[in-house]
Amino acid sequence: MKRINSLESIPENTDMLTGIDLIGNIKQLFKNPVQMPGCLFLLCIRGNCTITIHLNKYKLEKNTIAIVFPHQFVQVTEESEDCRFAFIGFSQKLIQSPPLFSRMIEYTPSIFEEPVIELRTDVADIFYEYFKLLMKAIRLPNAFVKDEQAHLICSQLIMGLGNIYKQREGNERPRYNRNQEIVKQLIRIVIQNYKLERNISFYAEKMHLSPQHLSTTIKKTTGKTLTDIISTFVIRDAQAKLRSTELTIQEIAYSLNFPDISFFGKYFKRYTGMSPKQYRNME
Repeated sequence: MKRINSLESIPENTDMLTGIDLIGNIKQLFKNPVQMPGCLFLLCIRGNCTITIHLNKYKLEKNTIAIVFPHQFVQVTEESEDCRFAFIGFSQKLIQSPPLFSRMIEYTPSIFEEPVIELRTDVADIFYEYFKLLMKAIRLPNAFVKDEQAHLICSQLIMGLGNIYKQREGNERPRYNRNQEIVKQLIRIVIQNYKLERNISFYAEKMHLSPQHLSTTIKKTTGKTLTDIISTFVIRDAQAKLRSTELTIQEIAYSLNFPDISFFGKYFKRYTGMSPKQYRNME
């Protein structure tokens, strides 16, 4: 694998990037917390390490795979000397395109809750061989793997992992009814807009529903209020930035579209029970 010194060094027009880390570059790349600009699939092929994804720590060992979504903070620590990875990454623009996002969104809540899963050896071998095949294909002349194929490749990975999540949950999920489709669509829109919009009427208008109907449907289907769902994304983003960056509290407030630091502080304390400063200084 050619050494990548920073995520910023990856060309902006890169929709897909894959490789096998034989020199420990991944460990160096994520030695400090880094906010992912795209979606990353990280398969451990040797050794072990601790990976922190949006404040939560997980053990990554041989035959385990981590999925990191755009804007999540990731850090690799406490790694063994022989820790190595195979990886594939996709740009945020690509995974948020309507055809791909509609396939991903079914599994997004599960992946958010459990971004690291252990694979059976035979399944891990298939993923590893697939990563190696893609790496060879990308290097072929005349663009053997074209941009439009990147959508299909990412879809295959998501659906393959989705089947694993389904098996882990015991039974196949039933076909979505209308209310579940509304929740599915809402999560997609919230992920795209939570940094700028926290108003229920905004999301209702986007979905061509009345605020009352949307709120009632979300509460009935998920057991949570629409405000709770939006605030979860906002608070987790704020917590990650407080812990993993040198941004000032004011800069974090502005990045999440709060009018001032006071409003942000009250909002943060309402959901966490402490001020942003207290959270940042917490051991």
